[in-house]
Amino acid sequence: MKRSVYTIGSLVILLIAAFIFVLVPIFAGGTKKTMYPPFGKYDGVEISYEPGSDFERNVANYADNFKNRNGAMDNQTMYSIYYYAFNSTVMQMAFKKAVSKTGYIVPDTLVNRAMMPYFSDEKGNYSSKLYKLADPEKVAELRKDFEASFFNQRFYDDNFGSNSDSIGEQNLYGLKTAKAELEFIQNMNKNQRSFNMASFDMKNYPDTEKAAYGKANSEKFNTYNLSVITVSDKSKAESIAKKISNNEITFEDAVKEYSQKSYSSDSGLMTSKYNYQLVKIIEDEDAMKAITALKEDEVGAPVKTSVGYSIFKANEAVKTPNFNDAAMLKTVNNYLTSYEFSHIENYFTETAKAFASVASKKGFNAACTQYNVKKVTIPAFPLNYGSESLFDKLDTSLEGLSGANTNENFLKAAFTLKDGEISEPITNNRNLLVLQLISSNNKPSNEVPADALADELSSVNQMSAQNAVLSSPKIVNNVADVVYNHILKNN
Repeated sequence: MKRSVYTIGSLVILLIAAFIFVLVPIFAGGTKKTMYPPFGKYDGVEISYEPGSDFERNVANYADNFKNRNGAMDNQTMYSIYYYAFNSTVMQMAFKKAVSKTGYIVPDTLVNRAMMPYFSDEKGNYSSKLYKLADPEKVAELRKDFEASFFNQRFYDDNFGSNSDSIGEQNLYGLKTAKAELEFIQNMNKNQRSFNMASFDMKNYPDTEKAAYGKANSEKFNTYNLSVITVSDKSKAESIAKKISNNEITFEDAVKEYSQKSYSSDSGLMTSKYNYQLVKIIEDEDAMKAITALKEDEVGAPVKTSVGYSIFKANEAVKTPNFNDAAMLKTVNNYLTSYEFSHIENYFTETAKAFASVASKKGFNAACTQYNVKKVTIPAFPLNYGSESLFDKLDTSLEGLSGANTNENFLKAAFTLKDGEISEPITNNRNLLVLQLISSNNKPSNEVPADALADELSSVNQMSAQNAVLSSPKIVNNVADVVYNHILKNN
């Protein structure tokens, strides 16, 4: 399971002599130190880039991290630094608020122990001399940073545990996972199944079927070369039509002077040329018949359209479709894909059903040969919705299986089949799948180590806390605005 990039609980600890790398100076205007706007809010408290603030330290931390890891800095990297720093600051604010309610105070002894290594001699022993020689302000700053870190860490440890505080193999703090729960989750990887699969890609709708549909619905694909003037007001449209009829203005000049060009190019040429497109623009059936019946160079009466009132002119006579033409077949396919995809889906569903019937009677291989379909073998996998990293996974890179790991119908069908049984067609995205269960086997339950599993469950808890906090309506996130409209614009 992938861990989040956000830092939970722990603050950036600045060494006494540490140099803070900041990608772009956040303050502008020299000694005036004019600040950019706040990057957002959490629970009504503004998050601003101010000296000594958690946000400033987080920006420095992420900037250093990106610099060391990637080297090159661009605008997207800049945004990412402030974005992650903002989210880390929000997490810290939420944790601080939760711990504050408990009345917890960081013990001085805990801070002292943490600071001792920074004042150790070459033998690793604490040196009071080095402590006294250190800059008092830097020492105070270090102490303050440790206190803040331990304060936040208290929430983290109490909820998610600490590797440094344990009794035997059991963490002293944090949510606990029962042995029975671990065993139950381990066993989720045991029952694994492998399949034969035939995949019917609905993008491969046959040209013969396109042509058959087109011929049965040929009027939809009549092609019209029309020009159009569109205005919002009926009386205005009637006035323009009258001027054109009286030769007071040409149609072309009326396009330039009056038309909103809602359906046309600047010259007034209609961009929608097929009958099936026009019926979505011209609302009245009788008006549609009148417009499609226009002869070459004939101008029609104003008609109500979907955004106002339009005057149409026929530039050519209507062209009937030729379904032997590849371009027209592509048009038919585009129409079906956009408006009547169920027609394509029904075709492939019936094909897949027929395949399944042949596979049940003659065998899977024979059906693949008869329907010219490639047989795909799916390696054994457990019931693992979403491909959680703890368990083996369905290979979704196989043709037709993209997204199948979150397809409940696919998983239900796959894990209810009996040995050798052929499934009903299963829709997965724009594929129809037919499965045959090859084998069902049990893998050893101890394949997922208990300690690794417990660590992953802790990680899930941490991510759940992040998701809960970072999806809170208490957050106002202005990072993009400040970075792109202020920082980058002024540097």
